[in-house]
Amino acid sequence: MDYSRRTIETLVPEHALARLRISPATAIKSPKEKESSRYSPYDFVHSPPLDTSTLAAHDFDVDVRSGFMPPEPPISRLPSEWQEWETVLQDAIDARLKLGDNPVVAPEETDRSALWRDRVQNMPILEIGRLRSSERNLRRAHLVLAWILHFYVHTHPPDTTPIVISKSLTLPLLAVSRELDLPPVLTYSDTVLYNWRYSPSDPSKLESITLFTGTKDEEHFFLTSAYIELAGVEALSLMQKCFDEAFVADSIALRRIASYLKKLSNVIKRLAKLLDAVREGCDPKVFYNEVRPWLRGEDSGKRPWIFLDENDEEVDFGDRRELSGPSAGQSALIHAFDIFLGVDHTPRRPPGVAAGQQQQQQSQQQPQSQSSSSALASSSSNGGNRSVKSPSGGFLERMQAYMPRHHRAFMNHLKAAKRPIRNLVSLNATNGASDGAPSSLVNAYDATVLALKGLRDTHIRIATLYIVNQMPRKEHPGPKPEGDVTKLPVVDDNAGVAKGTGGSDLVPFLKGSRDDTTRTLLNPKSLK
Repeated sequence: MDYSRRTIETLVPEHALARLRISPATAIKSPKEKESSRYSPYDFVHSPPLDTSTLAAHDFDVDVRSGFMPPEPPISRLPSEWQEWETVLQDAIDARLKLGDNPVVAPEETDRSALWRDRVQNMPILEIGRLRSSERNLRRAHLVLAWILHFYVHTHPPDTTPIVISKSLTLPLLAVSRELDLPPVLTYSDTVLYNWRYSPSDPSKLESITLFTGTKDEEHFFLTSAYIELAGVEALSLMQKCFDEAFVADSIALRRIASYLKKLSNVIKRLAKLLDAVREGCDPKVFYNEVRPWLRGEDSGKRPWIFLDENDEEVDFGDRRELSGPSAGQSALIHAFDIFLGVDHTPRRPPGVAAGQQQQQQSQQQPQSQSSSSALASSSSNGGNRSVKSPSGGFLERMQAYMPRHHRAFMNHLKAAKRPIRNLVSLNATNGASDGAPSSLVNAYDATVLALKGLRDTHIRIATLYIVNQMPRKEHPGPKPEGDVTKLPVVDDNAGVAKGTGGSDLVPFLKGSRDDTTRTLLNPKSLK
C-alpha cells in the first residue's frame, strides 16, 4: 500500500487534544521593540534565546487535527511589501539553478547562477517591522530567506575560500530568525511543517510549496515527513491520556494506561510503515546526488559561511554559531516519544573513567554552539553513572534549537511531568504477582518501546539505502580472486564520513539512538 498517498482524513482521525491547541497570530514583543522597525544582526547573535519554559499549555502550537503541523495551510506568498524576496526565490526555482559542485554543470548554467547571486547581493534591504504582527508571515519570511540562502551558498563553484553572504540577505534573515528564535538556516519546519498546501486536483492530499529541484522525488521525501507528522496526532492524544490516568494511578487507571500504550505501539508501527514508504516515490540516487546537497548546513560543507552586517563586516555569532541543515531530528514528534517513554540518551560512564575526567572530555568534544535546551528526560531505572552525551544524545539535544519555539515549550512541558510514565510502570512491574512475572502494564510499555526501536530500525535501513549505499565506492584493494569475482565494494576514502542532513555522523547517531531505546526496556526478555 502506498501510505504516502493516503488521504488526510484516513491518517488523522479526530482526537481529544483540545487543551494543546493554539495557532499564535502575533509575536510577543516588548514595547521598545514594537516602536522600532530597525534591526541589527547583533540583535540575533548577542541576545539570549526566548525563555518558553513557563508558557501555558495553550501556547504549545499543537493542534487537535494536525499535531505539530499547522491546522490550516501555511501562506504561500508574503504581502506585497516583501515581494522582492519572493521574486528572487521564485526566479531561482524557475531557472532550475544547479549545484555548484556538480562536476557536469554546463558553463551557461554556472553563469546563470552567478547572475542570480549578483541579484541577491544587490537586493534592497527590506524592513521587517510589520511582519512582527503575524506569526504566519514571519514563518513564511524565514522559509523564503533560508531557501534563498541555500540556493545562494550551494550554487557556488567548488573552492576553499569562505562564502560571503551580503547584508541584503544577512540583515533580514537574522532579524526574522531572532523573532522566531530560530537559527538563520534552513530547518525542518521550512521544508516540512510550513511548506505544504492542499493539492488542487485532490484536496485530501498535500503537495510541497517550495522545492530545490522540482522533482517528484524531492516532494515525496518532504511529504513523507509531513504524513508522519499527521499520523502522529493520535500518538499525542494517547500520551496525554496516559498522563491524565497517571495522576490517579489506581488499578483502573493502570489498566487504562496499558490499553493506551498498546494503541500507541500500533500507531508507532504505522509511522514506521509510512517512513518505509519513502522508497515508493523517492529514488535513492536522485535524493543523494540532486536533493540532499541543497540541504547541507555550514557544518556539513567544506567552506565556511561569512555573514556581513550593515557595515560590511563579518557578523560575530559568538557561542551561538550553529548552522546545521534540516533533519528529521528536528521533529518534535520523535522527541516527544523519547521523553514520554523515558528513553535516556546519556550513556553509562565507561569503567575506570572518573566523572570529572569524563566531564572534561565532554567539554572538549562538544562545540560551543550547543543548544541551551535541557537534556532529554532521564530514566531513574536505566542504571549506571551518566555524565556525557552519547552520539545520539548530543545531536538530539542540539536539534531542539531548530524547532519552532512553541514546540520546544511543549518538550519542556513533557519533561516536567510530575509522574513520568516509565517510573509509574516500573513501580507496578509485577502487580504483586508471587512469581515475579511482568505485569500487563510492563508488557504494554515494553511493546511500545520495541515499536519505537522498530521505527529507528526502519530509519537505519532508509539511511543506509539513501546515503551510505550511495556514497562513492571503489573496489576492495588487493588482487582479485580466481573466477573473475570481485570483492565487495567499500566506501571511497575521499568520500568522508556519512553525514545526516543535520550534520550528524549518521551511522553512530542512528545506531546510538536505537541502542538507547533498547536499553529502555523494563523486561529485557521482551527482545526475544
